[in-house]
Formats: sequence, C-alpha cells, structure tokens
Amino acid sequence: MSSLNLPHNLIKTKGFTLIELMIVVAIIGILAAVALPSYSQYIVRAQLVEGLTMTDALKPRIAEFYKSRGYFPKNNKQAGLPESQYIIGNYVKNMRVENGAIHIQFGNKINRKLDGKILTLRPQYVKQSQITPIAWLCGTSKAVEGMTVNGENKTSLEPQYLPMMCH
Repeated sequence: MSSLNLPHNLIKTKGFTLIELMIVVAIIGILAAVALPSYSQYIVRAQLVEGLTMTDALKPRIAEFYKSRGYFPKNNKQAGLPESQYIIGNYVKNMRVENGAIHIQFGNKINRKLDGKILTLRPQYVKQSQITPIAWLCGTSKAVEGMTVNGENKTSLEPQYLPMMCH
C-alpha cells in the first residue's frame, strides 16, 4: 500500500513553511533593531565611568586645599597633582584642574562619539561654612540651593551620553 492512497488528513508533515521562517526572521530583525542602539548607548556610558572613578583621587586634594586656604586651586600643580597629560586611562586622555573644577577629556580607546569630549565636575560649597563638606556638581546638573559653585562648566558631551547624576 502506497502513501499516495492515504487520505490527506492522515499525512503528517514535519518542518516549517517558508512563510513561518520569514516571520521568525522578521521578528528577530525587529528585536535586534530595537536592542542595538540601547546597547551601544550602554557601552558609551560604561566607558564614561572610568573618568568619573579616576576623579576620586583628585577630589580629596582639591577639597583639602580649599579647607586649608579658603580658595580653590587654580591648576593641577597648585593642587599638588601631576600635570594633566599624566592623569590618563584607557578612556581618559587627560584631567585638568581649573579653579577647583575637574575637566575630564576623553580619548585613547574611547568610542569615537566621545573622542575629545569633556565632562566637568565642579565643587559646590557653602561660603559661610568651611566645615560643610564639598559636593561635586557633574556636567549640566543644577547647583543645590544655598551652595556656591566654583569653576567653569566645559562639558561638551551630548546629553544622551551623560550619566544620570550629570543631568
């Protein structure tokens, strides 16, 4: 008995049709198109973290300078720090202190969208109280009411790349 004589509803087919496969491929394409830009932005922000972490070594020296003298250091040398071109990392080209503000210039292995861009951290303080701790203002974020900000903001990063604390 040949299978050709069997009724149509008894023949079992295995596998997918071309249309079903095309639908699956289209769905995967849509998911990838949505995920890739988000992942790319995540990678860029992760690279910025190195610069912010590196400032942890600079901030205490700048704060101590202010507390002992009543004004902020004008440059790296006055703050007792190496010259800017010697404060570098995988993603940081240099770090420069100007009137207490820390300017992080990105470069080296950084994503090309950030190459040469700057992120600024500025000290916030209470003028009437030198014992109040210094808070650091990042990028374009607004100063806290009652505190004075020192230094110029030279942030040139696009807003979508700034860490949340810098908005």
